[in-house]
Amino acid sequence: MPFQVLPAEPSDIPDIVAVHQASWVNDPIIGRLMPDVEPKVKYDYDVDYYKNKFETKALTGTVMHKIVDTETGKLVAFAKWNYPYSLTPEQQAEKDKLDLGRSYPPGTNEKLYEQFFGRLDALRKKYLDEEEDYFLHLLIVLPSYQRKGLGTMLIREGLAAADRDNARTYIEASPMGLGLYKKFGWKEIDDIVIDMRPHGGTGMASEKCLMREPGAGSA
Repeated sequence: MPFQVLPAEPSDIPDIVAVHQASWVNDPIIGRLMPDVEPKVKYDYDVDYYKNKFETKALTGTVMHKIVDTETGKLVAFAKWNYPYSLTPEQQAEKDKLDLGRSYPPGTNEKLYEQFFGRLDALRKKYLDEEEDYFLHLLIVLPSYQRKGLGTMLIREGLAAADRDNARTYIEASPMGLGLYKKFGWKEIDDIVIDMRPHGGTGMASEKCLMREPGAGSA
């Protein structure tokens, strides 16, 4: 099937959310963040999340790419990057207000939410230089379109920019995506490990934090 990488637009948000929700439902951590949230409420929450990312991209360096199946016109995958950026004091104050304004819909597992994203935030502050590094924040492919090379297409799009800038690239990876990222030259630098038993899961769940040096890898 022919596929095309294109810039994502705000008009793509409903399709982006559909891909997001279909792909994360069985993730051992993400899938348990909002176990009792009504589907319509969760959909509206995710729409607002992506709408905010488009509206505030000047404050976060957000760049989004999509993959379209050109035979059907369907959006089947997307990537959300944060390219390097710097802020004026006024912009930083505006961004800080947005960060403080985050809230969760009723039915969210707030303890897991704080544990997981608190750890992510701490690791980003430790390893990620937002003025110098690229950050592949999300890479999501519809389950029925996985293992067709779409993740590779989206990764190459962002890494081409990073390598032109001679910049490092940071990522947080689930076990499923780890092998692909390592082919592109990412190296493990830290991890996130959560005991999921108090949250209705089984055993330990983990994600890896990785950094790629410019020009690394051969995928």
